[in-house]
Amino acid sequence: EKMVVEGGGASGLAALLPGGKLDRPELKGKNIVVPLCGGNIDTTVLGRVLDRGLSADNRLCNFVATVSDRPGGIAKLTDLLSREGASIKDIYHERAWLYTSIDQVQVKCVVELHGKEHARKLKKALLDAGYPLMWREPDDHVVM
Repeated sequence: EKMVVEGGGASGLAALLPGGKLDRPELKGKNIVVPLCGGNIDTTVLGRVLDRGLSADNRLCNFVATVSDRPGGIAKLTDLLSREGASIKDIYHERAWLYTSIDQVQVKCVVELHGKEHARKLKKALLDAGYPLMWREPDDHVVM
């Protein structure tokens, strides 16, 4: 099993690990109960850690596509994302700072995927559909 436990709350488990204070021959093969406790988990930091892990695994992807700013333009993009099995986590469209045609809009998307192959297929589908695309790879380090 996997658990998230505040550091001090896992000290009982640490004692059972090899080299720990309770790593004794007479305890080998026995059922031992170790209470895992602690209420000091910072859920905001935990969320950030999870997002970075998902991004590193290509399960959370970030891209910007330029689409028609006519009725249905963004709907066509979201329909393609749906057909490709991408779950939209965040979407934002930008008009004012786009230096192309007045009838276009940039759509910034964060989508949840199944991994690297799924990300590759989605990127190809977007390019094949004719969307100008800026795709952020997990190892693109942006420092502001």
